[in-house]
Amino acid sequence: MKDKLKPLIKEAKKTAQRAIHQHLVVQLKEITLKFSEGSKKLDKKIDKEAKKLARKFAKDIKIDKEALLKDNTVAKTPEAASAPKAPAAPKAEAPAKPAAKKAAAKPTAE
Repeated sequence: MKDKLKPLIKEAKKTAQRAIHQHLVVQLKEITLKFSEGSKKLDKKIDKEAKKLARKFAKDIKIDKEALLKDNTVAKTPEAASAPKAPAAPKAEAPAKPAAKKAAAKPTAE
């Protein structure tokens, strides 16, 4: 039971860390845009520092082990596994690259 619990706790903490990081970045970028123009350097610094802070906060988070086990057992039931999943969110499209031109076929002499 303990070996099943450890990965679940680790995943829950990582999920919490990602959520904290995303919220910090959004809030900090909004605040900085009020006072100055955004820049790549500033955005990179915000992202880096928010990641550090989120990591510190996530370490101190206490995960309810009983609720985690309860949620995990509910999710692993056959009915839940066969339920249709929501479609994945579409990814941002990359800029279209110009198609490479094909060379004209050379006539062969027969």
